[in-house]
Formats: sequence, C-alpha cells, structure tokens
Amino acid sequence: MALQSQSKDAQVLKLKDGRDLGYAVYGNPSSSSAPIIFYLHGFPGARVEAKLWLESSLSPAIDAQCIGIDRPGMGLSTFQPNRKMLDFPADLIELAEHLKAEKFHIIGVSGGAPYALACAKQISKNKLISVALCSGLYPGSRDGMLWALRALLFVGYWAPTALMATLFDSKFGRPARDPDPHVTEDFLMAEMQGRPKEDLQCFENTELKTTIADSMRKAFEQGGMGPAWDFRLFSEWGFELAEIDGSHVTIWHGGKDVNTPILMAEEASRSIKGCTFKVFNNETHMSLPYNHVEGILRDLLKL
Repeated sequence: MALQSQSKDAQVLKLKDGRDLGYAVYGNPSSSSAPIIFYLHGFPGARVEAKLWLESSLSPAIDAQCIGIDRPGMGLSTFQPNRKMLDFPADLIELAEHLKAEKFHIIGVSGGAPYALACAKQISKNKLISVALCSGLYPGSRDGMLWALRALLFVGYWAPTALMATLFDSKFGRPARDPDPHVTEDFLMAEMQGRPKEDLQCFENTELKTTIADSMRKAFEQGGMGPAWDFRLFSEWGFELAEIDGSHVTIWHGGKDVNTPILMAEEASRSIKGCTFKVFNNETHMSLPYNHVEGILRDLLKL
C-alpha cells in the first residue's frame, strides 16, 4: 500500500464531495496482502490513537497495518454539517477503495464503538471481515456511569450544538491547543482523578499518556464544533442495535468500567444478533485495551 507524500501519521484523502479525510498509518507489514485494520478513535480523540495498537511499546509483533481515521471536524478531517452516524461508513469505504483494501477489519474503542457498529450495519461482510468493540459506548442503561459523564450526555442531547461546542472548546480546547504539550498532559491527568486505580495505572506508561494527550490536541485543532457534533450523535444513533447482524462482531468490556458501564455492554450484547461478548471482571475503561491489546488483535484477525 503506497502512501501519499504526507507523513504516515498525517495523511489526507480528498473525498468525492470535496471534504478532507485525515488518517494515519501504523505497522510495518511484510507484504501488500497483510491485513488492514481501521481504527475508530474514542472521544475526544483523533487518528493517532491507532499508534498504540501496532507501533508502540504496547504493540504485539503482528503482521498487519492499523489505520486511524479522524472523524469530521477533528484532526485533519473537514467538518461535515448535519452529518449522521450512518454517514460515516461511506467515508471509510471511500478510504478503503483509495488504499485498495478489498477486505478489512475494524476496531472501535469507547466513542468509536458506535461508528464501528454503523459500519457493521452498512458494510457487507464480504468486505468487513470482523469488528472488535473495546470499552464501547452503547445506548441503554447508564447505571454505574460517572455522574459527570451521565449529566454531560443529558445536556449534550438537549443543549444547542453551538453551545456545547463553546463549552467543549473552553474546557478541552484551550489546554489542547496550548503550545506546551505538557499543559495538555497535566489537564488530562487532572481529569483522570477519581477514576479507578486501574485506569490511573495505565497512564504511568509515558508513551500511552503522550499519545492520548496528542490525540486530544488533534481532536480540538479546529475548535469545538467537530467534537460537539460527535458527542451529540451519541444520543442520536439513527439505527437500532437489533438491526445488525453481529456474527462478525466481538464486544470486549471491563466489569469495573465507570465510563461505559458493564450494564450498557450487557444490554448491547443481547440486542446485537449473534455477537460474541467477552467480559473481564477486573478491568476498567482504559485497562481493558491496555492489558489485552494482543488478545484483541489476534482474535480480530483470527491468528
């Protein structure tokens, strides 16, 4: 797979409708036939999160390529007014065609899980071979969710998106765009206080901390409207989980997750027909992918 002239972590595809789609490419496959994984980032986040899966100290030695995609209005991707969650699969398909990826896999983490499920609904299983949902956000019960996140989801649904964009940009955008990247890291760690110790222990890994901070910085490069619209869609999926053939979908979830509680995942597993549900009772939102990256990848690729 040949890259354009941009650096591999700052690639841009001009879509047919004129928008830019930002993406990053990680991994060093031995041949052009190595599996391709599209990585759908969390919230707020951007394409560079994908680095943690195939090109970091956490990464297993797996012959594949992992491609992180910026959603509209975040990173290098153009904001898309009035977009719906079900608009995203068409962007991914256009990128897959550009990369000559006839078959591929998808990982959706946290806020990326809804978009992974939109792809599972819209894209043929002849193309989309398997889907892994890690610490995913789903509709349904919010029992066990941090009260601040629960309140934010409620406000995000009812408040004007422009207002949410201002709020997000004031809270996250200012530290994210500070010239000193340590400001972003310090803000991120302050936001993590009060989370389970398993989540905090993950951030003792400097590479993970700097990558997540960089992901947040890129999420707010264009301001708060992209993240605000993304957040709004978490309450407006536009499809039902029961509409999905989940025979190629695996849900990975931690029993101690307080961002996206286990009850939410249990309800989703019952709604998505034929999916596989893997629960790790002692894992949290961050520790699940942190501790199981190799197992998730090997299961996704059937290695």
